[in-house]
Amino acid sequence: MKKISIILLVIICIGCTAKDDFKVLSDYAKAEIFTPSLFTINENSIARPIPIDINNFSSVIDASQGVISRSWTIEEGSKYLMPTFERKDSLNLTPFIDPELGLTNGSETVHVLFQQPGETTVTLRNRFDRPVSFFGTDAVEQADGLWLLITQLTYDVYADLNTEATISNADDTQVLATLSSSQNPSSDDTSGFTNITIEAGESLTFTDVTTIGRPDERIWNFEGGTPETGTEEKQVVTFNRLGEYLVELTTLRDRRGTALDDAEQTKTLPAIITIIPSTKPYEIAGNAKAIDDEDVSAGTTIIQFNVNGEIDEVSDVEGDFVVNVQNVGFNQNFTVTSTRKSNDDSTAIELILDQPILNSDTVTLSYSGTGITSIDSRTLLPFSDVPVDPVNKNLLTNASNPSMENSIDNDRNVNTQGYFLFVGGGGNNLDNARNTDGSLQINRSTERASDGDASIKFDAEMPLGAGFLSMSNTIISNSAIPVGDYKLTFDVFIEDGSNFNAIFNVIQQGTPRTQLVSLNAPGTGEWFTIEREFSNGAILGGNIIFNFRNQDNPGITGRHVFYIDNLQVIALEPR
Repeated sequence: MKKISIILLVIICIGCTAKDDFKVLSDYAKAEIFTPSLFTINENSIARPIPIDINNFSSVIDASQGVISRSWTIEEGSKYLMPTFERKDSLNLTPFIDPELGLTNGSETVHVLFQQPGETTVTLRNRFDRPVSFFGTDAVEQADGLWLLITQLTYDVYADLNTEATISNADDTQVLATLSSSQNPSSDDTSGFTNITIEAGESLTFTDVTTIGRPDERIWNFEGGTPETGTEEKQVVTFNRLGEYLVELTTLRDRRGTALDDAEQTKTLPAIITIIPSTKPYEIAGNAKAIDDEDVSAGTTIIQFNVNGEIDEVSDVEGDFVVNVQNVGFNQNFTVTSTRKSNDDSTAIELILDQPILNSDTVTLSYSGTGITSIDSRTLLPFSDVPVDPVNKNLLTNASNPSMENSIDNDRNVNTQGYFLFVGGGGNNLDNARNTDGSLQINRSTERASDGDASIKFDAEMPLGAGFLSMSNTIISNSAIPVGDYKLTFDVFIEDGSNFNAIFNVIQQGTPRTQLVSLNAPGTGEWFTIEREFSNGAILGGNIIFNFRNQDNPGITGRHVFYIDNLQVIALEPR
């Protein structure tokens, strides 16, 4: 809804001198303007563009005292309104444009209607008989002895939202349909829609390309798709269920200041997406995996696997599975007692076992039945000896900040909550942990992450000037990890050009306490996981420390960059 502050205007105008009466010179001169489009006017706010909706207006009052003359100037695309409109008129102000005024106006109060998007100005030129200033702008003396003060307000006019989008194939190499700014399709009339036909289990890429109106966010609605909704600019959506579907995109803009309302627009994309039965074989997708059954005892009795299409029927198939479990001196087939479709994933099947599998076991899954079918009438193909990935439950809770998600503003803490940087070379001088360009050699980063949005970045000129740097997680005790046998794992990403060798790891209350861990990168440019085993005789406290030492990296020179993320402490489950 458009804004108008008539009450404010009346109050201000009553307190001003008689309108347009410049004949009596005041003994006092002061520059002053008011506008409801700004909460407060000060040197900072008046210098910033004022956000406002297109076809909205702004009232500006010249409340200066001692004015000899005044003149307002607006730019093309803006109009002056007559002061006779009311709040109920604000949805359509065009009839109230003053036809007698062009770009200039001598009134004390002006109401400016903005009809063109982009930045534009409203300029006030006041003449005084003495020097005045207004928030950093001084009046300039003219040839006639009067003083000219120019005050300029810049408005940033936002166009109405106009949603635009594209639909492409799965790898986003071919555009199949387009929603343009000139279109406003209706789901009630799809006669002109593009027909897109894909097989069940295939995907399409949807991209929000909206720029008009400068939206802040979006909401997708994918009828028949997985996911069903989304908020990303680019979304890859899989369609498993047969049928015809439409997609909607809603773009949204947040409120700014007092003159730019929040806004949203929803459009139906002009395409009918038709899903037909797949010609591909119906088969298992990837490895199976163990699922945490939330039981406090070791291991889990749940195995889950995915297939390449939505499941329709799972009927009397328990005897068709073979779950082989091996460990040191152990080799058995466990019984599947029941099967079910996952409540969270329409392409996943869960198996319930008669006894738990442990994360130290080697488990494989085989299937030889015909009782699992897809919603497009395919039958799942048999498979043999598919690996079952174990449950590796991280006992480090968010309270220990294991993925560096929580930041603080302190270089000594590598700008990460619960972490501390000790600098070798004597004196623990933080300046010795900086490169020649001044950058911190160990710091929190959002450039790469294996879990969440952040990691610790090692970016240092080698050899280290300090000899060694020691980064600690000091809040391990927050996770209250009990007595037991564990493994510590963390992920590493090494940038091209680095051959950093090893990190000296310390678990202060672990046994063994220290271990030199080799990075052993499978290659630069990808995340990999490092692990070491330890045990603790009490609730785990102290610090987990990463020491970066010249002595462990002999001959390493130049700039080296790698990342550490996703600290995990995982209970070992020996059989």
